[in-house]
Amino acid sequence: MTKRTLFLIRHAQPLSGDGPKRCSLPEDAPLDEAGMHQAALLGQWAREQELTAVWSSPFLRAIQTAQGLAADRLPIQIADDLREMDSGHWEGLTFDEIKLRWPKEYEARGAALGTTPPPGGESFADAGARLGRAIDRILSQTTGNIAVVAHGGANRGWLCTLLGWGPHRVMEVRQPWGGITAITVEADGTLFPSSIGQQPFLYPDTFLQEQLLTRCGTPSRVIAHCRAVARCALQLAQQIHEPVDTGLLEAACLLHDILRDKPQHAAAGAKLLNKEGYPRLAQIISCHHDLPEKTDTESRLLYLADKLIQEDQTVSLEERF
Repeated sequence: MTKRTLFLIRHAQPLSGDGPKRCSLPEDAPLDEAGMHQAALLGQWAREQELTAVWSSPFLRAIQTAQGLAADRLPIQIADDLREMDSGHWEGLTFDEIKLRWPKEYEARGAALGTTPPPGGESFADAGARLGRAIDRILSQTTGNIAVVAHGGANRGWLCTLLGWGPHRVMEVRQPWGGITAITVEADGTLFPSSIGQQPFLYPDTFLQEQLLTRCGTPSRVIAHCRAVARCALQLAQQIHEPVDTGLLEAACLLHDILRDKPQHAAAGAKLLNKEGYPRLAQIISCHHDLPEKTDTESRLLYLADKLIQEDQTVSLEERF
């Protein structure tokens, strides 16, 4: 047996409907518009991965993600044990309803989230163990690089164990919609995670940038500022003799003030983008107010351009400060 890679992928963004957040979605919940776009991006990414097999949870949102990823190049195998964590009696209920009807159980689960199941359901650890058994079977039946499309809860439960983390850290495992966890499968079968919950590309494209800004309610005046900063930074990039990833730079500029109205917005924006599966982008955004002494070119260009733009107008440093 030779070394290969298992790509564990959380399904893309589902249609969750309006109103308060619920404990879980029904099995037949489809992807929304952004989710279909994410699935198509996974298909672009997958063309470079030399995949030999694609496996999916039986839930519709996972199957649609797998279809985008496979893009008719590979058949999709369904494994029931890749399904999401069972929410038991809480399935489909809002968290306010759950707290009202099961106050003690809700409090107990909050105190030990990784190991305490909802009534009649599974804990993160239970679902993770089930997912792990399914992955072991899939690995025994396949060769080469494979993709497995599953769900955030079960993925977190299994990865927490794989990383050697205590179950209380289960929600620290990054699992954005459409996020990829790359796991090296050594020749002896040992599994070694090399990256956790990252998007297929370093930064979101224009469509997903707009989705993020809309979801966060970023004011139009702030968006105008971000666009002006992007124009300035790209102009600066043309004047230096250093390699610059202009796509990454532009995305960082357009999203650097996504949470400007929040306290410590540079850190808050970076935390958001990291959670969304863009750690490189998050690093650039994190230092657009306080630049470290040693940092990369894209971070320096964003920092300077942000100082040269007041609202959406170009100013000198003397005028700005």
